[in-house]
Amino acid sequence: MATILIKNVKIFNGIECIEADKIVIEDGYITDKAEGDIEIDGSGCTLLPGLIDAHIHLYQIKNLEEASRYGITTMMDMGTRSPKVVDGLKNLSGLPDILSSYSPAFTSGSNMPSKMGYSDSSYVISITDAERFVNEQIELGADYIKVILEDQGVNVETMLFPPEIVAAIVAQAHINGKKVIAHAVSSNSFKTAIEAGVDVVTHIPFAEPLTEEVIQLMMERGTMSVPTMVTMKGIVESIKRFNPNAPLNYDYVKESVARLYKAGVKIIAGSDSNTDDPTTPYSAPYGISLLDELELMVEAGLTPIQAIQSATSMPAKYFAMHDRGIIKGGYRADLVLIKGDPTVNINEIKNIKQVWIGGEEIIK
Repeated sequence: MATILIKNVKIFNGIECIEADKIVIEDGYITDKAEGDIEIDGSGCTLLPGLIDAHIHLYQIKNLEEASRYGITTMMDMGTRSPKVVDGLKNLSGLPDILSSYSPAFTSGSNMPSKMGYSDSSYVISITDAERFVNEQIELGADYIKVILEDQGVNVETMLFPPEIVAAIVAQAHINGKKVIAHAVSSNSFKTAIEAGVDVVTHIPFAEPLTEEVIQLMMERGTMSVPTMVTMKGIVESIKRFNPNAPLNYDYVKESVARLYKAGVKIIAGSDSNTDDPTTPYSAPYGISLLDELELMVEAGLTPIQAIQSATSMPAKYFAMHDRGIIKGGYRADLVLIKGDPTVNINEIKNIKQVWIGGEEIIK
């Protein structure tokens, strides 16, 4: 396979901008070589690590193809109805790498499994049943465990999942070295998730701001946030088109993310892309939605560099993806070439010139 030299380029290595202005790709990896068979002039461009979308729902190969065109090289599936579909979309040449939770856990009082097409085995009905559920997902190959704490809706007083069962799921997952990600859209469910020991809370309430108590708990416990601002914004706008008086406000989302950031809570980027899900009021498209998410994160107060870190080095390190998220010799050649400099102006991250996944060039 021919080696590729990208030269005269500004390099953001996933953590910081570095002095080097060239890299070489060989056999799917970044090497320390100085020359290549094929040369690409990156003048006026910035090279980033491939982007990691830490919250998507995967249905078909088209989802991967769409994401790849926008520089997404790793996708973290947060719930699938069909393990066979996810397994069939893993390890495909030139397409994003896939991690998955397989089925999320639902409480016995939830109507979401039947509504969304999940099997009855996704219900966790007791503390002792937590072991069965976690072990089943791990046997399928789960990279982490997902818990749905409440049904869809805007009632912020409702928290369906009994806290003691959530804690049991977390304990069993942690025994097996798996992190737990909780779906939560109210301060009540956030608090339950954090007190139960979950590692990541995904989404942000749009019917109320997060309470200061919850934000302080997240900081003290080291709980990560994947806010999916782009999807929360889309849901609010979609519902208000039909019901302008609905008690929802995207400003609550933006305010809460700003306060999480100021408090020192770690934030990772995820889009919640799910364009094949008929049960949601808003379907975020794959790829472009993560770029929109980074822009919204900057609007909420993060710097452009912090936003890019949240989709590169941070998720790679947190979820033990030790071969990506950084531009460095020996790492996967998952790379995005951008015209301009998104480390200064995040909007320029959409000016994508080229993408490499495992060293394979993706043609836009």
